[in-house]
Amino acid sequence: MMLALIILTLAGLLILFLGFSGMRNVLLPVAIIAISAAIFSLSSQQTFWNHYLADMVQVDGLSRKISLILMFAALGLLPFFNLFKNRGQEELSDFLGIYLFAILGSILMVSALNYMSLFLGVEILSISMYVLAGANRRSILSNEASLKYFITGSFTSAIMLFGIGWIYAESGSLSMIQTSGVATSMMSFGFIFLFTAFALKVALVPFHFWAPDVYQGTPTLFTASMATLVKIAAIGAFYRLVQLNHAVLPEWINWYFVLLILATLILGNILAVTQDSVKRLFAYSGIVQSGFILMGFLYQSAYVDWTMLFYFIAYASASLVGFIVIHFVEAQSGSDSLDSFAGLSKSNPGLALVLSISLISLAGGPLTAGFMAKIFILSQSIQNNFTALAMVAVISAVVSMYYYYKVINAIYSKSSDQPWSVSIYYRGLLYVFTIITLVAGLLPSVLIGLLK
Repeated sequence: MMLALIILTLAGLLILFLGFSGMRNVLLPVAIIAISAAIFSLSSQQTFWNHYLADMVQVDGLSRKISLILMFAALGLLPFFNLFKNRGQEELSDFLGIYLFAILGSILMVSALNYMSLFLGVEILSISMYVLAGANRRSILSNEASLKYFITGSFTSAIMLFGIGWIYAESGSLSMIQTSGVATSMMSFGFIFLFTAFALKVALVPFHFWAPDVYQGTPTLFTASMATLVKIAAIGAFYRLVQLNHAVLPEWINWYFVLLILATLILGNILAVTQDSVKRLFAYSGIVQSGFILMGFLYQSAYVDWTMLFYFIAYASASLVGFIVIHFVEAQSGSDSLDSFAGLSKSNPGLALVLSISLISLAGGPLTAGFMAKIFILSQSIQNNFTALAMVAVISAVVSMYYYYKVINAIYSKSSDQPWSVSIYYRGLLYVFTIITLVAGLLPSVLIGLLK
């Protein structure tokens, strides 16, 4: 664990330094090697220097699996950073260095055992993403997205610290593991603030207001990071916090989650239906996906962790494809509106196919990873006697098919003869993500075996 953090830190600093030297062609290989080495150190369970983080972080089965999913998703997006070379090499080194720090923060978040290490992870990830959201400094929308994300993030940090303060005042400890038996009313009050901070970070309704503007204004490749890296890290840390304190949380906390889920599924879908911008549509659909994942929090236990991990993989693989295709369309047509996707199937059938499969997976269509992920989550909810909530979720999934179909309809509609040129290298990577989506949908037992 510690070795992975050190590798990412040193590599991030090295890449920032290389940005000022003449060795600029090695930036991307260094980043790829660093993340690959960090993946190896975590998967091989290296204990080198781990004692320096004793009692502050712990890489157990769940945190290791979430960390590996995060790093594989980050590694999958990394080759597309090469597209920034057209804008100047200095920016590429800045983006790559900050991106590695964002990965570091996300790993720290999902492995934290102490509120200070959790807060440190949140801040490292958040500050990195504030910068990346404003990466296109020539765009007013990008500057606005960065400022909005910063203000919302600052507000989130304040709420989180307030919750931690209440818990510390009552328990006298910053450990995330409460062993006192039952949470007092003061401690429950602190947990509500802490959970609300995570709801803001994940953009659950009614704390979702920032997400559409930030998603739309942020450069699309970094929006992909936001939708995968940040969302998975925040939900993973949130889930771990709930799991560690499950025994001391009051029974009514499940109803707090149920209210958040209902509001997220219903309002998220209503707002998504009316969108014309595909990036904003993905922002609202991402909010709805968060509602689905939150269903895994209800009466959760260790043996069903794999359902949430499966959902993470299904969501990340489909979202990465979706946002990367949006990037290519937006870069070549100048817009991310639905009309910009018209005729994509004629000009570039491969790109149209992978985007269609990713949309079908996000909607929960059969033969895809998204379908199996939703089935597992719904089955778990019914087993825990939340049948009515599962019915609402099924209706929500049906409604979501409408707005995902709007994009597919645009893709296969008549073209305005706009050519979309994407190199075979990038298309190959998109095909790999799509194959993962299909294999996880057709042979889920293979993936489940790895996750259990």
